[in-house]
Amino acid sequence: MSSGQQLWLGYAYDGRRAVLDLCGPGSIVLLLGSRTSDLAALVALSSKEAGVLPVILDLDGSVAHRLSGYFDTYDYRSFLFDAFRLAEPAAWHSQLAAAAYAVALDLSTEEEAIINSATQVVASDGSMLSPVSLRDVMGKVEGFRGFYVDKLNGRISSLRLLDAVEDEDFGRLSSGNLVIDFHGAPYPQAAELAAALFLAKELTLAHAEGLGNPSLLITGAHRLFKSHANPARSDRLLGHLLGWQPALFLSTENPHWLAPLLLRSCPVRVYSSDAWHSLPSQEHSVLQGVFVADDARSKLRQTFIPRRVPSKPGEYASPAIARNPSPELSRLILEEVERFPLCTPSSVVQYLSPEYLPADIRSALSSLERQGALILEPREADGGPRIFSYTISDRGRRLLGALRK
Repeated sequence: MSSGQQLWLGYAYDGRRAVLDLCGPGSIVLLLGSRTSDLAALVALSSKEAGVLPVILDLDGSVAHRLSGYFDTYDYRSFLFDAFRLAEPAAWHSQLAAAAYAVALDLSTEEEAIINSATQVVASDGSMLSPVSLRDVMGKVEGFRGFYVDKLNGRISSLRLLDAVEDEDFGRLSSGNLVIDFHGAPYPQAAELAAALFLAKELTLAHAEGLGNPSLLITGAHRLFKSHANPARSDRLLGHLLGWQPALFLSTENPHWLAPLLLRSCPVRVYSSDAWHSLPSQEHSVLQGVFVADDARSKLRQTFIPRRVPSKPGEYASPAIARNPSPELSRLILEEVERFPLCTPSSVVQYLSPEYLPADIRSALSSLERQGALILEPREADGGPRIFSYTISDRGRRLLGALRK
């Protein structure tokens, strides 16, 4: 990003425009206090006007709700499949993915080391860095046994509902100008893990390629980078993120929850009136509803009234056309149904989920049903109640024979 770019935030008391200078690469800006959801929307739109074109990781959904008509807006699952996919170099990605799990699960450095060992096993197997894949290798991690592994297994199992669809890849992000909405995740921890894995993949690609990195705006930053009393907690993901070369904006309504490392590392801060008054060293009072931009680099401090940002909600980007299931997955499903005569949809998903994402398995089952290879019909199980289970048809047997060749 070129030096000298300015974001138009509002108006100073003397009527002049209040602007925020982005002085070259590596500018880090904190947006702190109440109404920062409004301020984040303002910064997003101002960045677009200035040509910065950010990628917005919207954990609280505020920017997507108000500005989806200005930006291409995606559901978090659109990119999550690609976030699970190992990138080159795989060892770098797997270690940052372990740091992402440590962020979402509030793990200590020792627990992160166990997760890191598990991700290395997953990487060597060529599997996806999904919670299901990690859970299945936790007991096989060399050098780790007992209580900690069992505890981590339980924590990872709680994230099994985190699902994804293969829709968009990370190459779409290089142009910026988009919002990824994590607010629709099934529970808060799922949103936090998805966002952390997203950052891990972005940092890996930045390390491998070094080009085309977009500026980032993260809302609800306190959910990812929390303040902890435990000094043994790792900040590996945050440490790498602070070296992000394009502009980085972090927004939170709870500044007291932010990690001290983050607060010490950001020279540019924009405070709401309540956050400004909560500072122990604040020198003067400001009116309620105004903001204070404090730039420690230039010792410039300006109080401003934010300009109005017209809300423009719009439809989210349409998902890509569903891909055909892989021949290998289709073969495994047909072999499973042929081997066990009472396979149900849920049992097939559970059996194959260590190797494939549940969304892919369900998509493959639907495709095989449409082709007439599988028939879902009620059948009796040992004199008990009828259950809906799969039967492989003649067409399915012919397809299985072709896939085995």
